Amino acid sequence: MSSLEDRLIAFLRKPKLGRWLALVAVLLSSPCLFIGFWLDDYIGRYVWSDLPGAHAWNRIIEGGYAIANGNPADNRWQVELGFAPWWIYDHLLVRLYRPISLATHLFDAKLWLHSAFMMHAHSLLWLALMVLAATRMYRAALGTMVGGFAALLFAVDHTHGFVVGYIANRHALVAGTLCMVCLELHMRAYKEGNRAFRVAAPVVYVLSLLSSEASLAVAGYLFAYALFVETGPLLRRALGFAPYFVATVVWRAAYNLTGHGARGSGLYLDPGRDPVHFILAMLERGPVLLLGQFFIPPAEAASLGGGAYVKPLLVFAGLFSVALVVAFAPLLAKSRTARFWALGLLVSLVPASSTWPHNRQLLFTSFGAMGLVAELWDMFVNLRGQKMPLPLRASGAVGAVLLLGRLVISPVATPIAVCSIALTTPLHHAITTVGDEIGGRDAVFVTAPDYFAVKLVQLSRRVEEQPIARRWRALSFGPEAVTVEATSARSLRLHYEGGILTHPFMELYRARNIPMPAGSRVDLAGLSIVVAHTTPDGRPDVADFTFDKPLTDPSFVFYSWTDHGFARFTPPAPGESTTLPPALMRYGLD
Repeated sequence: MSSLEDRLIAFLRKPKLGRWLALVAVLLSSPCLFIGFWLDDYIGRYVWSDLPGAHAWNRIIEGGYAIANGNPADNRWQVELGFAPWWIYDHLLVRLYRPISLATHLFDAKLWLHSAFMMHAHSLLWLALMVLAATRMYRAALGTMVGGFAALLFAVDHTHGFVVGYIANRHALVAGTLCMVCLELHMRAYKEGNRAFRVAAPVVYVLSLLSSEASLAVAGYLFAYALFVETGPLLRRALGFAPYFVATVVWRAAYNLTGHGARGSGLYLDPGRDPVHFILAMLERGPVLLLGQFFIPPAEAASLGGGAYVKPLLVFAGLFSVALVVAFAPLLAKSRTARFWALGLLVSLVPASSTWPHNRQLLFTSFGAMGLVAELWDMFVNLRGQKMPLPLRASGAVGAVLLLGRLVISPVATPIAVCSIALTTPLHHAITTVGDEIGGRDAVFVTAPDYFAVKLVQLSRRVEEQPIARRWRALSFGPEAVTVEATSARSLRLHYEGGILTHPFMELYRARNIPMPAGSRVDLAGLSIVVAHTTPDGRPDVADFTFDKPLTDPSFVFYSWTDHGFARFTPPAPGESTTLPPALMRYGLD
């Protein structure tokens, strides 16, 4: 054994290892302290304030953990205020119940509403607590050294980066910390027969559910632990798992009864409300998420890389999943705890598949992934010097790649991942392309790349108390070419190439399989919208917009999207038309 390995093992055996790993994790993620506010952070800054209109919107979006509450009147009100697109599904429901996580943001709002540095520091505190809890949990499961190695891998895992660096994603850190505590308490209750731990563990599980729905993943780990690690009669093991099962059923029933969950969105899928659609989506998203957890590229590449990139990535993700089976098969055959990690990991992909793949959804998957890699490392350390058959050598080769990624690539990638939200810098620069000229006028955005582009302009100006528009009107969102035709002095007809909702990201407010037939009408203050024509699958591709005044009236200011943000737009003269290029969102740091 080399001196380097000796030092590593000595480090892993340290009684205070968790503190050192927490420090390492915080240092790797500390660049987020200086990146400021991004995207949904502006929603929080507005609705947690006492600014005009903040409380009214907060009632609907519950501190930023909801998009729509299923009430048609409230959904239409969001369109009126410019917070939702005109094609929103009337009964859209995307409403999440996270009171404990919300309390941490309200704490921030009370003490430092305008300090991104302090809010990021608060998130880093939860990261440190989670790594401390993870170290205790892994050691309870795998012993001092192997458990310490799993904790080391977890502390430097780059897939946690986005969760840490995005203030609005703090709910995952809060829930992750509580789930680690729950798992440790459950393991110690089983191994030590401690009744207090046996009672405390389900209580902590309930608290984790009240922090984030993603905590459902820990029920999978608890079930897997009872199935593979615990011994004795099945009935006794089932009774040990029963409190978690009952808590999950009661929580989900209350969740539904109080109007939480998702319905009508193509971006957020609720397995409890739409199981068939969810299962089909999971079969596609699951391998991509596994690829993001264990290797590269990150899971979000499937949705950000473009249409031509998706199919090759899905094929590669499928092949990589097969390689994972090869790598872990020998370990799974001999280790009960490895089977526990593997099943828990697979179950964690269920809540992770509720929306489009992104590494930020992998926190709970990493619980099992790091345990598996640590056990694989330990298995080959013990096999060193022995002659190994081909399947075992293949396992070792794949395992070496996985271990290299965890110990070499992850520590380098973490500071980048934690700041990756800053790749939306071009969108934030677009804020500055809309100036004080909108004050008291109707701001009409003819094209925009996504829903946040217009919303961010409004929110940032409200938070900074700059002049705002009298009304906010957005006629188009998404990366499709739009032909703008003036049918009269007061009317525009927009032709959407391929129809609205061509890109999956645009299905946030309406799933593309919910038709909006020709003749559908949306009446807003000063504007009437009528769907004139639809695609064969029921998506509007032509819509008429009739304003209450001539388009040349000085009370209007029109914008369209360019490569560098919004630019002033002059509507065509009656009888004429102009075609605007697709509103494409660039990602970068400038």
